Amino acid sequence: MEKANLTVLLESDAQALEYYLALPADVRCIISRDPEGIGTFADLRRRASQAARSL
Repeated sequence: MEKANLTVLLESDAQALEYYLALPADVRCIISRDPEGIGTFADLRRRASQAARSL
């Protein structure tokens, strides 16, 4: 089984890609530093929320 990865998610889910691109650049930067473990749109939203809180 393939690991959950942000790149795979963004390539396969247009809604997730649209959401990711709409995030502030600093939040995207934090998320992209550790792309593993983001396999679903819900994972992406959770990670974005965590990243935004850390700013």
